[in-house]
Amino acid sequence: MRPKVLLLMILLIGCSGGEVDFARSLAVPQPADVVLRNGKIVTVDRDFSIKEAVAIKNGRFIAVGSDRDVRPLMGPATRVIDLGGRTVIPGLIDSHIQATVAGLSWDAELHWELNRNLADGLGQIAAKVKSAAAGSWIVVGGGWVPTQFAERRFPTRAELDTIAPSHPVYVQYLRQGALLNSAALKALGITGKTSDPVGGKFERNPSTGELTGWLQGVAGWEYAYSKIPRLPLDRIRQSLRNCFRELNRLGVTSVGDLQTTGVTFAHRRLLADMARTGELTLRLNFYLAPDDPGDELEQIKRGAEEVSSLPQGDMFRFVGFAETLVRGIGDGDVLSNPKGITIAADAKEKFHQMARYFAETGQRFHLHASQDNTARQVLDVLEQVHAATPFAPQRMVFAHLEDATPDTIARIKILGGGIAVQDRLALTGERYVELSGLAKARSAPPLRAMLDAGISVGAGTDAFRSANYSPMLSLWWLVTGKTVAGSAIRDKSQNVTRAEALRMYTIGSAWLTGDERRKGSIEVDKLADLAVLNADYLTVPEDQIRSLESLLTMVGGRSGSAVRAMRMGEFAAKNAKYAKRNRICRGNPLWLPFRCGCYQWRQ
Repeated sequence: MRPKVLLLMILLIGCSGGEVDFARSLAVPQPADVVLRNGKIVTVDRDFSIKEAVAIKNGRFIAVGSDRDVRPLMGPATRVIDLGGRTVIPGLIDSHIQATVAGLSWDAELHWELNRNLADGLGQIAAKVKSAAAGSWIVVGGGWVPTQFAERRFPTRAELDTIAPSHPVYVQYLRQGALLNSAALKALGITGKTSDPVGGKFERNPSTGELTGWLQGVAGWEYAYSKIPRLPLDRIRQSLRNCFRELNRLGVTSVGDLQTTGVTFAHRRLLADMARTGELTLRLNFYLAPDDPGDELEQIKRGAEEVSSLPQGDMFRFVGFAETLVRGIGDGDVLSNPKGITIAADAKEKFHQMARYFAETGQRFHLHASQDNTARQVLDVLEQVHAATPFAPQRMVFAHLEDATPDTIARIKILGGGIAVQDRLALTGERYVELSGLAKARSAPPLRAMLDAGISVGAGTDAFRSANYSPMLSLWWLVTGKTVAGSAIRDKSQNVTRAEALRMYTIGSAWLTGDERRKGSIEVDKLADLAVLNADYLTVPEDQIRSLESLLTMVGGRSGSAVRAMRMGEFAAKNAKYAKRNRICRGNPLWLPFRCGCYQWRQ
């Protein structure tokens, strides 16, 4: 063969090999941004499978499997976290919570939700007195009950007067009332001669007629709370951040945020900007609610038009309307309204018009119905509308439903709806027994009946005023049926397994906003939201579930600077071999980079 022909053949073979190598290079996956390995990954996929490792890129899971499966995705710039056997769960989704409402005042209030002693709560007030200017308000938020305290009692006006003689003190008790000290009564001009507000009551000692300091009913405590100075707008941004970070600490990555009275368009514009700048550490799927009775339908139409002008995405997104959408169809809660309500004809007609608007426009809606009696009356209207204009699969949701019957559950399912349950009875179960009887309380709510009916069920808290904001307390309650006082009220036959409870708090809650294909489980192509727990949710003793925390919470593969680090140095030895590789991490304030093998927390 001639030399020139031989040379040409060699060149052609070389080119062909190059094309093969180039094709292979295209098939090789790009390195992950983050890899978590050597863990117990509870995926909450269809099979509830347990894996060892996950890889994340561009905010999504790109691999879920064994350590060996993710090894090829570990490039020079990949941040590698050795979990040391720790349990990872999907980011928790609270499907019914007033997170923004709470965030607007979070930094201005004291919080008793985690206290086990009343003395500790009074100590918080005493400490605040020392640092606050005389005459400034001291406010304790709701979400606590006296049965969580060792003392098993409320504070008294006299105790507050002793601790804070020169500071007005306001102590919120759920949505039932508030206790004020003498300085607060004086600041508000409430005296023994002041008339009770309509629908509320200023409690008086029956023997002396002297004010006890308790303001009873929503109208009672709102009379006072509405007059307490609020944080200025320039401080609200940080207050929201701090509130959301506290939820991150407990593994929450998304919320169904009920933006009720007090949340303005200016606040929503602020939240949209926080999403733009990367300051949000929670995914806010927010619902609007009408503020005033009368023209509720026009209010929600204006609200929808207003929010359409805001930039939205995975971190901040309008998902529909919620709460008592028409005055007269909401039943409050069982504690304040144990006999339920009968919806008047005019309220039904207004709701009929609103439901028709939802059916015609495909808007999602999230209805407040604590009692089965209320839900049945609302369903009568919805079924009439559906017969004329079928609801699209926009996910109507019934919230609370502590006493749902099988018939009501079936009717909701036929309409394509779901149910959001909350753990309010973890705080008030004993009082529920007093009002409704033990027989009814034993199946409140009928969790097993709901799941066995095949209806979609999400979970949440109804925090912050009406309940404790901890998802771990809620998961514990779903599994055990116990109250914070230790009473096992719900019948064991209506409790759910740990796996079922976790599904409700993840993929179940995602379904309620139409997000089940995007989040709620640890699967390839889903948003990379997860929580690394300080103990194994699936195996710890039941009563330890309520005390679990997240050591590392990631939203879209990022760990917000408020999310608790994996306890400084705890994983240092495990990660030392990755230290050199990860020293390049820099620049993004939301990342938790390694430095010399240790977690360096960046505030």
